[in-house]
Amino acid sequence: MLPTFEVRFVGPGLAPERIPLRAVSDALSAVQDLASGRDPYETPHVPLDKGIGLVKVRRGSAVYSCVSRAPDEAISNLSHVGLLLSSTGDHGGEEDGLVAALRPVESLSDVARSIGSRVEVSLVNHDGPPLFVIDKDAFQRISSRLLMHGDTTVIGRVERVGGATNMRCMMRVPGRRRALHCDVKGNDLVRRLGQHLYEQIVATGTATWIHRSWRIYRFKIRDFTQPKLGDPIEAIERLRNAGLKAWDHIPDPDALFQELRQ
Repeated sequence: MLPTFEVRFVGPGLAPERIPLRAVSDALSAVQDLASGRDPYETPHVPLDKGIGLVKVRRGSAVYSCVSRAPDEAISNLSHVGLLLSSTGDHGGEEDGLVAALRPVESLSDVARSIGSRVEVSLVNHDGPPLFVIDKDAFQRISSRLLMHGDTTVIGRVERVGGATNMRCMMRVPGRRRALHCDVKGNDLVRRLGQHLYEQIVATGTATWIHRSWRIYRFKIRDFTQPKLGDPIEAIERLRNAGLKAWDHIPDPDALFQELRQ
């Protein structure tokens, strides 16, 4: 099977055996997301019919030839990523495309930084320029156009706490299809969160939002409390006392609504 495109790690002294396997895996996974056009906020995994496979590895610096199960779509999506990254405009459609590409671009920028290289994606046997190039600063350049930062409160259920390297907390937040993976400030806070697994909390911290859509891209928990639930019967009575019981004195509410509509 002929390869669809190539992923190249370009830098001084680079060779396949000098690149950590984790870096290669992270880069190819990110490119697969871009080639499939997957929106990570809507689709948890790349569909099998749009996946890519590794065909061969060759030197110069380190070139990984990949084959796509949907080659035309993969080339179209990767070409579009190149246009998005090279554009300096601020149009709504462009922003939506960049949002979907944000996490893969961040992964590729991290890989480029970790091994001191740039990552190029090119067509096979093509003498022209790469479809796109990611260096260590690529994510910073596009995120400055898309992301906003500030303090906020998030209400959700604690699903998981801890981590091998970084302390994280996974929360299920109402109205959000995918779980929110949060950073946590300090080990003491991690231990406190661990005591409230599968419970509802009100977490306060610093959020990074995606411009216009207000999707939370990152959230770091500084502290949390548990919501205080009152007596529902008492709450209803308070609403009535605040004015809702006035409806009791209207003989024909339907007629009143018809009059207000006229």
